[in-house]
Amino acid sequence: MKRISYSGGSFLTTDSVAGALLHFVAALGSSHRAEAIEIPVLHDDGREDTIQLVIGPASELVSVSEATSFAEPDSSAAVENLHKRTESLAVPRPVAADSADSAVVATDYDFDDL
Repeated sequence: MKRISYSGGSFLTTDSVAGALLHFVAALGSSHRAEAIEIPVLHDDGREDTIQLVIGPASELVSVSEATSFAEPDSSAAVENLHKRTESLAVPRPVAADSADSAVVATDYDFDDL
């Protein structure tokens, strides 16, 4: 399990969620936007829960391994969601051409996508 420190607090989640979350935050850096996410966590008494976070390019997260006697919650759906969202940030998006600019080709991409 991993303890993630974020915004003055911390939470315990699975290794796979922690890894996917860190990769997603890193990918947000090139998109210049923030996103709201939900991830599964464990409270200190072993209760499973879901937390909601708003993360963006300036988010500072720290992930540290932590031993626990509790079983890991099923995090496969959250990990899959984070991976899909991370991949979507890497896909170039076409930019609509201004009709006055006839030199623009339909395959041109926004500068941020390069």
